[in-house]
Amino acid sequence: MRWISLSVLVAAGVLLAVFWGDVPDRWVIHWGLHGRPDAWATKSIAAAAAPLVIGSCVWLVMEVAAVWIVRGGARRTAALPAEVLAIQAAIARATGLAIALLTAGLTLALPLLHLRTSLPILVAVLADIAVVIGCILIWADRQMRRLRATGVALPDGYNGIAYRNPRDPRLWVPRLSGAGWTINFAHRLAWPAVIAIAGLLAAALIAARLIR
Repeated sequence: MRWISLSVLVAAGVLLAVFWGDVPDRWVIHWGLHGRPDAWATKSIAAAAAPLVIGSCVWLVMEVAAVWIVRGGARRTAALPAEVLAIQAAIARATGLAIALLTAGLTLALPLLHLRTSLPILVAVLADIAVVIGCILIWADRQMRRLRATGVALPDGYNGIAYRNPRDPRLWVPRLSGAGWTINFAHRLAWPAVIAIAGLLAAALIAARLIR
């Protein structure tokens, strides 16, 4: 999966070079809350390739994270089998693939398709997340079920993706791999907490755009 992400970014760069003559002198790169363009880019290699640079950086970060999970996980977390660490690494790489697809699409769509609204971009983002992340989570869940069926011992309440233990009264629990905390999704306040966090992030983004 690591090379698929990189191949997507390289292919977008090649297509951009092939159709460079069709790139206009200026194109919209941002729309305001009311759907009006409020930021433009002028024709230059740096401006056109900016999404690819971002995508490449994210790909590199996720690839390093995946390698760190697999190679360092066994030393840090004896409770997790190597098979579970491999699943977590695949999820990290799938996240990198989703970002690579998104940034590659933006690289081509913004200068070449002359978009009048941000709606197609929003739809593409949601579809990208739903397809890539949805598929990898379904795959991961099936892999975890297969591991349990073959007798691989896993910590109580942990399925490799999330923590869900009705017998644990805590809402926030320490992560089994890496630093930080995670939510016990069996807790009655789990989803309200997720919604509250998402709401705060959305409010911060909207406030930032209004200030701008």
